[in-house]
Amino acid sequence: MSTTSLRRGILLAAIVPALLTAGCAAGGTGQAMKGAASPPTAPSDTATDTGPPADMSPPATDTMSPSPSGTMSPSGGADAAAPRAVVEEFFSAMADKDTDKAVALFAPDAVAAVDGEPTAEGTEGLRSLIKGEEEETTGSPTIEEAMVVDSWAFVRATKGEGADETRAFFVLSKENSDWKIDRLMTNSAS
Repeated sequence: MSTTSLRRGILLAAIVPALLTAGCAAGGTGQAMKGAASPPTAPSDTATDTGPPADMSPPATDTMSPSPSGTMSPSGGADAAAPRAVVEEFFSAMADKDTDKAVALFAPDAVAAVDGEPTAEGTEGLRSLIKGEEEETTGSPTIEEAMVVDSWAFVRATKGEGADETRAFFVLSKENSDWKIDRLMTNSAS
């Protein structure tokens, strides 16, 4: 299995539970979310109970949830400060048209899917994409949301206003003690 395929699999394994957790915490109305968020019910002592005996129920497992060590920070917080700073540094480098600085913020095998452009993969693909980004948006970037789950971070940001607004979703990975942009996806509001 290639390193890229492995990283994508790990990424999906990190994103899906985080999104489900965030949806459940936000009071999602989907039936799947309600079922996932519902606490287990106590076994009934009545004779009309037709469910399996409590001792035959499969044990509850939670292998995909964030660790209980407090490494999940859906509202931002101190855990999300470093990934937020990397995203802010990316926007600053883009505003300064500093391609080298912007590319250095990405992991070597990162992927960027920028609205209206072919998907860029790896350092050279990112360099070409960033050099080709000449369109300016107005306004300062706004970090809308940041979340850290173990060695992954998710940052959602916007830049610009109205029809010129660009939305960006960053997935960052922690390499040694540094956060690097692993995936970037953007689209426009219009």
